[in-house]
Amino acid sequence: MEQDLFWKSLMMNGSIVKFWSQSILDKTIQNIREEGFEINCFDCESWDKNNCLLEIGKTLEFPSYYGGNLAAFNDCLSDVYPSDEGIVFVFKNFDRFNERDSDMAHEVLDIIQNNSWRLLIQHQKKLIAFLLSNDPHLQFQKVGALSILWNNAEWMNKNRGV
Repeated sequence: MEQDLFWKSLMMNGSIVKFWSQSILDKTIQNIREEGFEINCFDCESWDKNNCLLEIGKTLEFPSYYGGNLAAFNDCLSDVYPSDEGIVFVFKNFDRFNERDSDMAHEVLDIIQNNSWRLLIQHQKKLIAFLLSNDPHLQFQKVGALSILWNNAEWMNKNRGV
């Protein structure tokens, strides 16, 4: 198997991939880490529109002038440059955040998707987001004109207990 084949299979349909099974997510994280990706984990259990961007900014060590709003998030994320192969954001309990504020959740994902393509085109670096959901039916509007799909192992409903 070619060294970069795994990340390519993950990004084939966009930069944001949904997971329902913790064990499949863990294996995917292990595999992507072996390809040289930096992993940043977030627990979205209690996120709302006021604290989600602040937590992301703190974890990613955005500059002190970071405003904690969507425009500032987009600006600062566009300045992120991975030292290795790329960056993965792991959002656990993202469905809970989406239940509280689906518009904000969508905007965050849309900004990540758009910055992912920019980073890949301009610098040949990757930005991928994994969404761990407790809801096997979780659906989103398209981001960056792309649908957010389940990972290959959980593509079929029966593999998510549905």
